[in-house]
Formats: sequence, C-alpha cells, structure tokens
Amino acid sequence: MVRRPDDDPDLPGVWGLPAGRIREGEGRRNSVQRIGLEKLGVGVEPGALLNHGRTRRREYHLEMELVDARLMEGKPMVPQGHHGITQYTEWRWGCGVDLEPAAALGSLCCRLFLEAEPPSRPAGG
Repeated sequence: MVRRPDDDPDLPGVWGLPAGRIREGEGRRNSVQRIGLEKLGVGVEPGALLNHGRTRRREYHLEMELVDARLMEGKPMVPQGHHGITQYTEWRWGCGVDLEPAAALGSLCCRLFLEAEPPSRPAGG
C-alpha cells in the first residue's frame, strides 16, 4: 500500500495501491514494470489482469486496469526522484480491508481490487 501526498488534488493523504499512466505506444507489461521502478524503485513481474473500470474525476475520466504483479527485485522505497508524476510519501504491506476507506473516498484502484478480491473479515468482525 502507498500513501498519496497531502497535496494530491484527488485523494490527499489517502492510502491505496501504486498506480500510473500507460504511455503512448506502451503495452501493459512494460507499463507495469516502468511504474514499479518510477513509483517504488523495484523490479516487478506483471501477471494477470484482475479487473478494469472507469470513474469521473473533477476534470477528466479515469480508466484503469488492475494488474497482478510480483515483486522480483529490490525493496520498495518512497518517494522516488521522478518529477512530474505523483510520488508517494509512505508505503507498507496491507490487505484488502485496509483499502476500504480509500475506495469509499473514490479511489478507483482500491474499488477494483475490492471487487476482484473481497476482503476477508476477522472472526467475529
């Protein structure tokens, strides 16, 4: 999980999943690998497409694909030194239930994850 910066225009300070844009002419696999490096400083191996969807933001429509990825090399570190893209302020391991607050605030990646893999609840919860 990653925490967006407090000055983020859409989801300030919210914990969610790493995300990024697919560049012109870039395939899903290369995009996921690039985003792993730019956002977390790690090498990842993209896996299956888990879900996809869209939502409306203030000034644009956001379309997203949720892709499974396996950490292959390195340890996540934030922020990275890439300018012009959202840099996260913290990271931590989490589970689906941890993504519910962000989904309720409009995080598309968190909503897509929860649709694909509903969070398990602790016994008695």
